[in-house]
Amino acid sequence: MPSSLTQLAEAVLKSAKILDAYFEEHNLPQPSFAPDGPADFGISNDAPHVEQARVEAVEAAQELSDLLQGPITFLRPIATGVSLQAISRWDLTSKVPVGGETTYAALASQCNIQEQDMKRLLRYAISHGRLFLEPRPGVVTHSLASRLLSENPLLKDGYWLMAEQYFTAAPNAVLALERWGSTPAEPNHTAFNIAFNTDKAAYEFMSATPEGRALGKRFAMAMTSFARFSSRPSAPGAGRLARLPEAYDWGKLGARKVVDVGGSRGADAIHLAMLYPELTFVVQDLPPMIEGAEVPPELKDRISFVPYSFFTAQTVAADVYIIKQCFHNWPDHYCVRILQNQVPALRSGARLIVIDSVVPPPGTMSLIDERNVRAFDIMMLTNSSGREREEEDWHKIFKAADERFRVNSIKSAHTKGDFGPASAIIEVVFE
Repeated sequence: MPSSLTQLAEAVLKSAKILDAYFEEHNLPQPSFAPDGPADFGISNDAPHVEQARVEAVEAAQELSDLLQGPITFLRPIATGVSLQAISRWDLTSKVPVGGETTYAALASQCNIQEQDMKRLLRYAISHGRLFLEPRPGVVTHSLASRLLSENPLLKDGYWLMAEQYFTAAPNAVLALERWGSTPAEPNHTAFNIAFNTDKAAYEFMSATPEGRALGKRFAMAMTSFARFSSRPSAPGAGRLARLPEAYDWGKLGARKVVDVGGSRGADAIHLAMLYPELTFVVQDLPPMIEGAEVPPELKDRISFVPYSFFTAQTVAADVYIIKQCFHNWPDHYCVRILQNQVPALRSGARLIVIDSVVPPPGTMSLIDERNVRAFDIMMLTNSSGREREEEDWHKIFKAADERFRVNSIKSAHTKGDFGPASAIIEVVFE
């Protein structure tokens, strides 16, 4: 990374020129926050150098911005969560007409709050998150980001998870550590438990009460949202779902039965079944997570849903078990239990395809990627006492679960499946 202000500015310029040339060559619009701007950059997977230029520009620009603001800036926490939560709680993106306008007064009346408070909330969102625009004093219209939320319910579900569930729990994280941090991690000793006034772990809470089941259903939709939408704006359809086939050689499996453990509403199974007609799938999850799941008619004979908790013995014998982004939700000794519960159904040669984080050592990732990884790690701490793990941690967990688990390979999926900056595919064979 360049060190001087001029070097950083030149690095941004160099990358920007590469991006501009690509946009011009492929007749693509410039990035914009305007309501009618492009939702993604349209960078093809066949142009990795252009994506690399985008990443390098972001990193250099962030470094330059941080330096110019000075270290004291980082000692002043910002109140982003308050504004984001208000937008989600009152569904403000749906109350602003697409292509039209409304007023702070009208929005305040609809939400039964004072106009001055609505102004404060949305002006914060406009200045910090580029959510909404104020083209004239007192008038509110959509920005590109708020329009996308308004028009896409699934995208809104993902936004809800961060703005409502996470930001409700997060302020209690330090209190939770003060209360329980001296003892081994437990999934019901978290900020979530304090915020939602429950002694049940988050996933148990989301299946135990009417309030929890409603939360669980929305949570399941949020997981589908994260599968479909990438946090990187590079290419259309570049989300985790669209790029899942790139993360692993599914074709080599042939005619196999695949169990998607903790597979929610089956988004991954449906996508893979469309691409690999020899595969059949059983999707397992807690009842609220699979409730209402829909499968295209042409796939109904190859995809089934079975209520299942991975804290009970696995009863479905299969050739392959996918466990995607489940383990990071749980403390180590719970991960061992999850693996041990799969053993009763495992035949010799059965494979576990674990899609989860394998965190590189500190300082070996780009600053942007490291910040994202550490943010995910704090989210896991806050909601479930889970964590993002390093490679050594994974070997310990598999060995503790059963000596017959053999880690066949650990491959980065960061540039393939876009599951996160530390994402990896861990292939484990049961011998």
